[in-house]
Amino acid sequence: MQHQTSPTRFSIVAVNVLVFVSGAAVMIYEFIAVRFLQRFFGSSLDVWAGEISVCLLGLAAGYALGGWLADKFRSWLPLGIVLCIAGGSALFMEPIVVFAAESLEKGEHMRWWEPLAASAAATLVPLLALGTVMPQAIRLLVVNMATLGAGTGRVAALSTIGSICGTLATSSLFVQWGVQNSLYTTCAILLAGGLLIIVSQMATTKRLKRSTGAILLPLLAGAAVAQDTTVYEDYSAYHHILVKDEAGKRILYFDSSPQTTMDVKNPFSGGFEYTDYFHVPMLLDPTIKSVLFVGLGGGTGPKSFLNSYPAMRIDIVEIDPAVVTVARKYFQLPDDKRMRAVTTDGRTYIQRTQQKYGAIMMDAYASGRNGAYLPYHLATKEFFEASAECIENGGCLVYNVMGIYGGANDSTVRGILRTLETVFQTVYVFEAESSWNTVFVAQKIDYAKLAPNGTRDGKGWPEGPWLTHPTDLTGLAEKSVAQGHFLPPKFAERLTQVSRAQSALRDGMVFTDDNAPVDIAQ
Repeated sequence: MQHQTSPTRFSIVAVNVLVFVSGAAVMIYEFIAVRFLQRFFGSSLDVWAGEISVCLLGLAAGYALGGWLADKFRSWLPLGIVLCIAGGSALFMEPIVVFAAESLEKGEHMRWWEPLAASAAATLVPLLALGTVMPQAIRLLVVNMATLGAGTGRVAALSTIGSICGTLATSSLFVQWGVQNSLYTTCAILLAGGLLIIVSQMATTKRLKRSTGAILLPLLAGAAVAQDTTVYEDYSAYHHILVKDEAGKRILYFDSSPQTTMDVKNPFSGGFEYTDYFHVPMLLDPTIKSVLFVGLGGGTGPKSFLNSYPAMRIDIVEIDPAVVTVARKYFQLPDDKRMRAVTTDGRTYIQRTQQKYGAIMMDAYASGRNGAYLPYHLATKEFFEASAECIENGGCLVYNVMGIYGGANDSTVRGILRTLETVFQTVYVFEAESSWNTVFVAQKIDYAKLAPNGTRDGKGWPEGPWLTHPTDLTGLAEKSVAQGHFLPPKFAERLTQVSRAQSALRDGMVFTDDNAPVDIAQ
């Protein structure tokens, strides 16, 4: 049996640091890969399932290979090499994802294995390399067989703690540095550690530096891809964000799906057709003084309300602070005392706020190649109940879904309607003509709290009390405009675009926190 000298104090500290850093890098790579993958495959569970499977496969293969390296060489040199591989190969992560996704895009519907294949192409090599670190570290640190179990346990625990720290750090890193800079920093740390080990083991320091620089410089230079029409592009903690100018229109994309369109010469114009339905609550109750928008995008809805209703107070909840910055800088979202933006999860805000709103506009979803993937926690009966608590009597929850009754995301459209009707007294369903959007307008009418004449505190909608609620919304819109109330152009026409779901059999699933499969690709 070959004799192994006891490690020095410095080497013990160095190996422990490398174990911790490699454990953190595993999780940082995993989260970054998911961000890149979501640009092409959406936010479905298939993306996470694919990346987690590749991560586990890479680590399993790495553990086996690392054990062989440890017994074969019993040296620091292989450890330095695998760290360089883990750092250098991950620099290719984004272009590999882009190449794989574009190569796989052959049909309209995503096949379950596509995210798995793209994940493997992008991250299997760096994760496998990181998996070899722990067995080699154990071999370098443990020289006394009597303490092999304790030494192995300490190294495994340190690697796991590193993974925990890497997981917790990702949200802060993505917000502060962005996804790409977080990737480059992690790669740089691993490369630096690996090169230091190699340099200390070999006498070819200068040649290694020159060759490493020759490899890294082209990679870093090629990481930025510019397009003539691109105004802004970056990865945030939640999206790949792209702003482009096309034929006089400024368009905001999240993960390759258009979110907002704006006329460059007239920032308050533009917007998709479905946003007109945000004004339905003002038709049903012109006395509304406050609204909440959940999901900002480029801010089309809030800007329209700010410009059209001078007495309106507007609150915005947007989970991604980068989106707020982009809306202000590139879509001219005003800094106005009547408008407040809060960066947090929409459900968290609604469950905690003490504010009451005349209307809540829900336009928050994760987009993918197969259409809309609603965040499940924003599409359940429990969430609708919490929303109703924040809405004034007579107010509305407006809910946008990318889907059509009898078409794309049909089960989601049916389920949202049935679930809304378990909470709200009246639900209108409209369908956009120019896009695959269905908009639900669910009105809260607490009859027990209405005055005897059917009004709320003596105030009714323009043509009477809620107890005789209107069915002719088009006629009501014409009368409302005649009375001087603002409504968007062609609004009366929009109100005729009633979805077939309005009169169809209620056969959808009631979505609950226990079971709401709206974010799973159909």
